[in-house]
Amino acid sequence: MSEEENDEIISEEVLYERIDHYLLTFGTDRSLMCVSELDGFLTALGCSIKELEPDLWLNAIWGADEDQPVWDSTEQEDEFLSLVLIMYMETMNSLLFGDFYPVYLEQEVDGEYTILVEEWCVGFIRGAKLIGMGDSDDREFFDEALGPVRLFGTEAGWQKLEMMTKEEVDFWRDNLESSVLRLAQYYHPEMSSENNESDGRTLH
Repeated sequence: MSEEENDEIISEEVLYERIDHYLLTFGTDRSLMCVSELDGFLTALGCSIKELEPDLWLNAIWGADEDQPVWDSTEQEDEFLSLVLIMYMETMNSLLFGDFYPVYLEQEVDGEYTILVEEWCVGFIRGAKLIGMGDSDDREFFDEALGPVRLFGTEAGWQKLEMMTKEEVDFWRDNLESSVLRLAQYYHPEMSSENNESDGRTLH
């Protein structure tokens, strides 16, 4: 690969920063608000057996029709679309063909770092609703597999977490990624579980 081609490759840090900028600048209360939410949303799309039309899920990033951004320029819109499509492909490849690396947020308080999975789960729930995840006869499976995501990604789940001990919360958080992989493998049985075990997280 030439040096010129290397210069054209956007770094992960810059990719996330630019996407965050656009989501925060043009988003509303009904929009996905950060890269972590977007990654969860895209991961849910990757679990679908069918590929959605880009216009459908791109519009869903912002919310309802009235929430669609009014761009300052076509260059601005083109850049956002390009960045999101890059992240879409990376998320799909990570989930279906490589190692699963959810993009979680990281919070520092008094020198202590904490991984935040809530935003990611909120995004996943948004994507799951869009694709109709769980709209089948196998209700017991989906209730079980979606359990950890619902705990960390819905208001009802947050209320349940408040009643749990730290050990219980840690248990459900530790089971989050394996549950998501079960959902992906339900729709894509050709996936190899050995190739999709998460051994790390992307922190943002």
